[in-house]
Amino acid sequence: MGKKGRRKRRNNGTDSDDEDLSTGPAGGGDYLSESYTIDGLMSQGDNTTLGSIPDDSSWGIHDDDDEAYRGRHVSEDDALQAAEATQQKLAEILGSTVPEFASEKRSSKREAMLKMWFKSLTHYATMAPYESVETWREELVKACSQYALLRGSPTEQYSGCRVLEAMAILIGDHDLYEQLSKRLIRTIQSTQKAVPVRVSALRALGMLVFCGIDDDVITESILDLCEQIVQSQYRGQTTPLALRAAAWQVWTLLATTIHELYVSGKTDESIGRGLILLPIISECLETEDQNSNILKEAAGQAMAYIHDCRLRLGVDALDGDEHQIENITDAKYTLGSWEGSEWEDDVDEITQTIYELAHASGHYLSKKAKKEQRYVFRDYLGMLQDNESPEVVVNFRGGTLELNKFADIIALEFVKRCLQGGFQVQLLTNPTLQAIFGCDGSVLGHSNGYSQLEKRLLLSKTSEASKLKDQNRHKGRKKRQNVKDHFLTADGDEI
Repeated sequence: MGKKGRRKRRNNGTDSDDEDLSTGPAGGGDYLSESYTIDGLMSQGDNTTLGSIPDDSSWGIHDDDDEAYRGRHVSEDDALQAAEATQQKLAEILGSTVPEFASEKRSSKREAMLKMWFKSLTHYATMAPYESVETWREELVKACSQYALLRGSPTEQYSGCRVLEAMAILIGDHDLYEQLSKRLIRTIQSTQKAVPVRVSALRALGMLVFCGIDDDVITESILDLCEQIVQSQYRGQTTPLALRAAAWQVWTLLATTIHELYVSGKTDESIGRGLILLPIISECLETEDQNSNILKEAAGQAMAYIHDCRLRLGVDALDGDEHQIENITDAKYTLGSWEGSEWEDDVDEITQTIYELAHASGHYLSKKAKKEQRYVFRDYLGMLQDNESPEVVVNFRGGTLELNKFADIIALEFVKRCLQGGFQVQLLTNPTLQAIFGCDGSVLGHSNGYSQLEKRLLLSKTSEASKLKDQNRHKGRKKRQNVKDHFLTADGDEI
């Protein structure tokens, strides 16, 4: 009997690249790492495995050197032409790959297409309305939800969810939610799926609701789902830590869209969702698993936001907005304090745990992980102990975006994690994100920059500024040397 080829021996006699769409992944999520990301293709170029897709030079533009998104001086006409060029590139990429997806037999090429779509949607969809995305909307949804999620390999399933998450930011609406919600929820609930696939499906579902749904009933239903997943047991099985962490992140994101009363308040009719979850937050923060850092950070963020809502409710009451918080049964609650409430002991215990995490020591964590943990939990500790809300500044070439509301910071982190390298481009051009963060993309993206002559006069090595800096450096060096040699002339004798 002839020997099997090396590739076929590794795959137990099957060639994964020739896997048919009708065959699902064997073994579920056993061979997809929880640290898997979609950016594996990004550093290799757009057409690494897709020979039919032309490279950037055919459009006369470049991803990283596009003058529309750098600090160079460009006119409005040039910026508009660059935006139209990227839009054309998006249309050509989708037009050359989407129709071929369903008939493509090779798993590696289908995965490359999904990664290409993700990069194209996040980097090249820069003109609203997004006609190119809308044109291929039904085909993209079908390719991601029916082919990739239902019958693809774990890496395809993960990439498909990331594409859907990007679409939620670009064209998220109620129709898109209706098309995708059932499939995503089934993916989240399926224990046969890889953990990163379930996590990405949950994040895509959260983004769909956050960006495209203005319906309290739907928001409440997804919050209910997240509250089930954050438990240690979900649907009769142990919940993976990464999935619990994602549920906390989505829960906190969607909690920013409802009134603070329903997060950390109590009335005659109801009790805030966050108050019910305090024991679970405490349990998550005390988890001893060595891979539990992401769960602890997500639970800590949820606790910080619950506390922030409590404080803001007190401020509302003092400002006279008592019509929003009628039938209050907890007198201390109206002052925005936990003191004297039935949750005071729980909050004190959680605060102490966060204090210990913010001052962690020992050898059970690497130096880098320990530094990151301390940095994150010191912000949460500052909120819980000193009521100090963190501030985040996002720098653009034309200005800065300053966020000092914790709800906005939560949304910023979630959106950045979704868009990755396309975040700034989308914030400059996407009206949905601009409305969420209350910014003007035309202001953030506007910059006069320097002309070539100004660069030579001000920034070159022969400029007056460079000469002056060199002279000051020389004088400083000479002064330091004189100080070192002072002992030689301290008695008044000259050398």
